[in-house]
Amino acid sequence: MASSPAPTSPETEVTFARDLGLFDATMIGIGAMIGAGIFVLTGIAAGEAGPAALLAFALNGLVTLLTALAYAELASVYPKSGGGYSFILKAFPGPAGFASGWMLWFCYIIACALYALGFGSYFWEFIQSYFPPIANLVFHLAGHKAPALVMTTFVSVIFVLVNMRGTAVTGSVENIITMAKIIILGIFIAYGLKRIFQIPGEAVTSFTPFLPNGAGGVVIAMGLTFIAFEGYDLIATVAEEIKAPEKTIPRATLISLGVTVFIYLMILLVCIGAIQPESGKSWQFLGQYQETAIARAAKSFMPSSGVALIIFGGLLSTISALNATILASSRVAFSMSRDKMLPMSLCTIHTKRRTPHIAIGVTGAIVLLMALLFPIHVIGSAASVMFLLTFALVNLALIALRRKFPELKGGFRVPLYPATPIVAIVLNMFLAVYQFNFDPRAWYIAIAWIIVGLFIYFIYFEKVTAADMPQVLEVRQSKSTNTYSHRILVPLHNPDHVIPLMKLAVPIAKAHGG
Repeated sequence: MASSPAPTSPETEVTFARDLGLFDATMIGIGAMIGAGIFVLTGIAAGEAGPAALLAFALNGLVTLLTALAYAELASVYPKSGGGYSFILKAFPGPAGFASGWMLWFCYIIACALYALGFGSYFWEFIQSYFPPIANLVFHLAGHKAPALVMTTFVSVIFVLVNMRGTAVTGSVENIITMAKIIILGIFIAYGLKRIFQIPGEAVTSFTPFLPNGAGGVVIAMGLTFIAFEGYDLIATVAEEIKAPEKTIPRATLISLGVTVFIYLMILLVCIGAIQPESGKSWQFLGQYQETAIARAAKSFMPSSGVALIIFGGLLSTISALNATILASSRVAFSMSRDKMLPMSLCTIHTKRRTPHIAIGVTGAIVLLMALLFPIHVIGSAASVMFLLTFALVNLALIALRRKFPELKGGFRVPLYPATPIVAIVLNMFLAVYQFNFDPRAWYIAIAWIIVGLFIYFIYFEKVTAADMPQVLEVRQSKSTNTYSHRILVPLHNPDHVIPLMKLAVPIAKAHGG
């Protein structure tokens, strides 16, 4: 007779299961990056930069690589859930640490909203292309906006429930979806290259003038599309669920970024070179159709079955990115709750599924709110602004932690330190500030969220009692067989605090001959 599992006592700590290997972690990164960013933002970026959108994506790949190196090192040293928030909190505890987590949580929330909105747009693009009577009837009864928001709501709820089921389920779903969309995009690129080789002269003409809107258009396009390169950082946010995180996280981070940048550049190349619109340039055509530009591009050089495949790929990409980002955003909320910077209920782990189900549910509710309140281009710009600010803080945290704890080393070290993180900080801040020129509402959303967060922190979550904080206790012994009459006791309950407390305890002991 099989024995039943032992009941969980109040003292039993429920922890995450380490279910994710190198392939799973890499798929999380690729799945988040090759998502709504490339499908939804390609047309918008081309409309701003023209053919130089290629340059914008290449430069973004270089800029984000600098920060990816910082994530790889920090995650190999501190493999804890929370990612960038955990790193910044270790370097700058207090309001700065809280603000970083609050910003990063919102980054993922608003990215989720972008992906959910992208799914709604691509779903109705598919229905309108292949089932026009249904689409026309729905649009006649409810208009164009409401049906898209209904699908946005539907897909958000579905993937909140998937994430609640468990990390292994989430990872398996992510692997299947990501591999499928890579194959689909590979087919799209192959058809596009075939078309370019058929019309080489016209294809070259599509790239002239290369900078129709000047360098300013390139910078705006970089800021707009930076969220498309957000995804490798999601790997660090689920570090507690990754096998051998010290080695796996750096490898998965760099592999996912390299694969993604290559695919992005090839997609842009064929979108601009293979399209021959009846009037205007190909980049103007892409800018006109914005979030559905790739689907429209496919119609000009792929058979009807191929177009259906690309639209289906857009659906897969948006739900893949949504799935991965819900996973990451809930882990940031979980980590902040565990650090007593958000309500403690958010760090509750389900005893059977071993997922932070309450954090996932709250995150999903805010995602829906953002998706229903703001248009897609503002959502994309605001997400990029928040990620750029957070990435700048992560690079600053790397410098601070290297100085505080030079003895700590993980499985990876950033090359050309400290030049690499310093350059990353400057570039991230420049791109963030320049986004004000595209749509000031993105900055207004970011500032409002930060202000609300700091208000909450100072009113509620700064009031952590002394009993909740780790203590360093001094003990004097009048009679002791030990040579030392003065001792310092350092608590070992939280391993993250041991080294900082030892740095405090050792000088005190030496000063008293202890």
